[in-house]
Amino acid sequence: MDRTSLLKSYARSMIHAASIINKQNPDYLVVPMMGSVPFIDAMSILDNDFDPSKAVYLPASSRINNVKKIITKWYKNFLDDVTDKGEFFPKIIGIDEVVSGGSVSRCFNALDNSTNSFRKCFKQNLMCKLHSEDKTISLNALNEIDKFLDNNYSSDIAIIRERRISDEYKVNKDLSREDSRFVSNLIKKNLENKLVYRTVGIEDSFGDGARNKEYKSLVENKRVFPVKTEKIITMDNPLFCPPRYKFSKTPSKKGYTIFTPEIHDFKITPEYVNFLEALARYVGKDPSKVSPVNFSLILDSNKYL
Repeated sequence: MDRTSLLKSYARSMIHAASIINKQNPDYLVVPMMGSVPFIDAMSILDNDFDPSKAVYLPASSRINNVKKIITKWYKNFLDDVTDKGEFFPKIIGIDEVVSGGSVSRCFNALDNSTNSFRKCFKQNLMCKLHSEDKTISLNALNEIDKFLDNNYSSDIAIIRERRISDEYKVNKDLSREDSRFVSNLIKKNLENKLVYRTVGIEDSFGDGARNKEYKSLVENKRVFPVKTEKIITMDNPLFCPPRYKFSKTPSKKGYTIFTPEIHDFKITPEYVNFLEALARYVGKDPSKVSPVNFSLILDSNKYL
């Protein structure tokens, strides 16, 4: 397939991806760096309704030392920042490159670990306050729990509140444990539907028929929205990705340079400018008026390290 045909296929896949993201209307769009950075620039050009300001940039390159730990820590810090004390749980989706699906699966595992850790800490915090010897703290925790449960169990919470006020639990320890398990299970069940990560998977045709089982399972479970393209022409090409990681002092492995997860500068190459201009021409826009986006947001990713 010639370059023009590959560009058209890429552009169509980006338009499709943008339409999925617009329909999902997430609060945040997780962008694994470096591979998915060009996707945001492309969709910003190709779809006027696409909002690039929702992007958050996750350091996820295999060239980063201990990248799995970095992803897990970064995402947990991100969730701590954007989730508002049980009153706001954002809708989060991502966009990622797919060949075999291995990198997507690894990213999911790390992000799910972070999410489960967040859920566990969230539940433990509420339960600790509920069990406080200070009656005011305990009753306030019940109010928080009731609100978190969308008042769907207000009558049950009201009974527990009265038992706490009357000090019934001091007399009946079994009832205290029973009510505690009841509340804990309610919180756990409600949390299962919060912060479920999903991603748009841009599928390179090279991997057709060779996707791994984990990736196929993610697709079957509706956690990946697959979008096919003939070739991800920006993949594994540093000329097509402006942000650059800091070099690590860690010795290189197998001849590859190792990086830290911190973004320290940007390099816009003529090749990348030409690529963005070609996308602009594809949709009839003035190529002189397009450029990469979100440099400040990319730098902001450092704060979650």
